[in-house]
Amino acid sequence: MGKNTFLSIGAVTALAIALACTPAHGKYRDFISANFRTGANVTVALDESISDDLITAGANVEVAGHVKKGLKAFAANISIPGTVSGEVYSAGANIDLAGTFGSKVTAVGASVVLSGTFDQDVEVAAARLTLTPTTIIRANLTYSAAVLEKQDGSQVLGTVTERQEPIKAEKVNEWREKGERAAKGAGIAFWFVSTIALILVGLIINAVFPNQTNRVVGVLSQSPWKSIGLGLVFLVVVPVAIVIALVTVVGIPAAIIAGFLYAIIVYISRIYIGVWIGRKVIGALKKRQITSLFWPVVVGVTIIALIGLIPFIGWIFKLFCLLISLGALSLAVLRSAEP
Repeated sequence: MGKNTFLSIGAVTALAIALACTPAHGKYRDFISANFRTGANVTVALDESISDDLITAGANVEVAGHVKKGLKAFAANISIPGTVSGEVYSAGANIDLAGTFGSKVTAVGASVVLSGTFDQDVEVAAARLTLTPTTIIRANLTYSAAVLEKQDGSQVLGTVTERQEPIKAEKVNEWREKGERAAKGAGIAFWFVSTIALILVGLIINAVFPNQTNRVVGVLSQSPWKSIGLGLVFLVVVPVAIVIALVTVVGIPAAIIAGFLYAIIVYISRIYIGVWIGRKVIGALKKRQITSLFWPVVVGVTIIALIGLIPFIGWIFKLFCLLISLGALSLAVLRSAEP
């Protein structure tokens, strides 16, 4: 690599560090420091534990596991039967809070159902608020609702305060739109940071192992369909083998190591298809064959990330890229091992 390439790598690295360290507005810093989960259906499984703040956005959100810090949930339907130790903010059409909550809870929605245990204050703004017989609020309840249904057996150990003006449908829609905008902001921040991170990893790998990258890219060009088939086998068979090793008990250490390696391979494999796409695009624009690695990584990874944003088509395209990259990487390793 020439001097200009290393300067470019340094510039990109400096940009990433600056973005991570700059004391930006609080909401953007929260986005970067938290975990993000977005999609049509977002789920935190019953046996799952999350140690950091969690931000979720989608059509349906269900948190059945344990979130040890704060939770922000934005969705049409929100269900939280799990445990959240930190502060909770939820905004949606239908909200069901049936879990255990260790800090303040705020819920904004058309229909809000409280049926869990709440250790701190609860604030609700809704068209309809329901407290079921299993509800225990050990602090204060402040609400604004057109309809309050407090069923027999529900307990509020602190004070119950009704805001003077019940929530209006227009206000619910306004809060829902704010929640959707916040969720989109979180998604954009996550997309940007994850794309920059993959580009940086790609530049480092290509700088250290340029010959390996060229071998894999060469396999992509020579055997694309064979690469897809082998990639599918790798993607499916390896996890099954890891699970079998875990079941045998004796194979647990090997399974854990294999699991880490599998995750790393799946992550870095996208870099090679990025190089291949980047070279094709830059070569078409410059009307000559491209053999460099720096700009193909930047251009190719960015193109994959942008196409991945397209609903449905993006998911299929990313799966295709993953399969062909995994297969090409596997073929390159197998061929290099041949005598």
